[in-house]
Amino acid sequence: MKILLSVLGVTTLLAATASHGVGQVVAGPHGPVEFVGLRSWNAPDLLEAIQRIDPDQPLHACAATMKSELGFPDAAVFIYLEPGTDWSRRYTVIVGIEDSARVRYRTAGTRMIDLPEPWQALKTVAEEDFGTLVLAAEISSVRHDSEKVRESAEIRGLDPAALDAFWRLIDALNGEQDLLLAHELSAHDASWSARAAAVSVLVSFSEDDATWHRLVSALIDPDGRVQTVAGAVLRGLLGAEESRSVRWESAQEPLMALFDGTNLFAFPIVLELLAATEIAPAFGRHLIRSAPDLLLAYVGAEHEGTRESAIDFLKFVSGEDFGANPEAWSEWLSRPPDSVHRTSAPRPTYFSNPYIRTYSTPCSPLHTPRM
Repeated sequence: MKILLSVLGVTTLLAATASHGVGQVVAGPHGPVEFVGLRSWNAPDLLEAIQRIDPDQPLHACAATMKSELGFPDAAVFIYLEPGTDWSRRYTVIVGIEDSARVRYRTAGTRMIDLPEPWQALKTVAEEDFGTLVLAAEISSVRHDSEKVRESAEIRGLDPAALDAFWRLIDALNGEQDLLLAHELSAHDASWSARAAAVSVLVSFSEDDATWHRLVSALIDPDGRVQTVAGAVLRGLLGAEESRSVRWESAQEPLMALFDGTNLFAFPIVLELLAATEIAPAFGRHLIRSAPDLLLAYVGAEHEGTRESAIDFLKFVSGEDFGANPEAWSEWLSRPPDSVHRTSAPRPTYFSNPYIRTYSTPCSPLHTPRM
């Protein structure tokens, strides 16, 4: 794909990017707090503002405050625990976007599409037992391991029998017409629960590139519940190592929105997804050049578990290894495309960092992403 940015323009853009948005760490009430992506705010002032607005609010819930009270177009919170440590010794990473032009959720559909009975039952699960739908989508690859299912359900306070009932519904919706309906619903239906149900069905169709494109598009759905289901399906597929090589060019629009900072909760998994599915390096470089700020801010994070997905993605696309050095990666990006020669790079291991990562989603409590 031809890159339309001039070398001079890219160099200027990346020179500005390298000095902004990297991690700023301050002491928090329960351990270090790192802010990533800030431009006009500094970390101490922002933490003080968050705590002043709602002193009793847990810090992991501050993304909503940043958006509703402090003018951030998007924000997300990630919690990291080192194995063997308790909740009181956590590392909190707060990511914020200050430029509203960078946040572009897609428009919801306007149709009310008639659903066959099995689909209607699945839509009802989304409306009445949303937690079950999310967990079932996330751990479908271990559904036959009763002990893992029981443990996962217990952590979330869910009924394992409800998970089995959900999986039976999904098993019945595995035909060509179901795939076509899943795409139609997720793209055009006005009901969030119909779109969420459709996204959950896509777990059965990972052999189709269009499935991966649709899941990425659902990450920028205007409803946080649909985003959450899409993220759960993707984590399940990646955790089960069911990913494969995918041609991503047809999903450029949602990927550009995600790289710019739309749905910050999804950004780390998007980076892991693109590397795991072996994105074409030239297209990967195009995405980075078009929206470098957030990626380079992640590279400059102090916390190793935060920056790892960004560095792994850059290593895969480039064949280079400049580590946690935003300036060096900026210099690499500033080279003319024809001068970049990619050497082989290992395919990253999903969730390879030695931390237990948890996070808040737009619509669900804090939970661990992979059991």
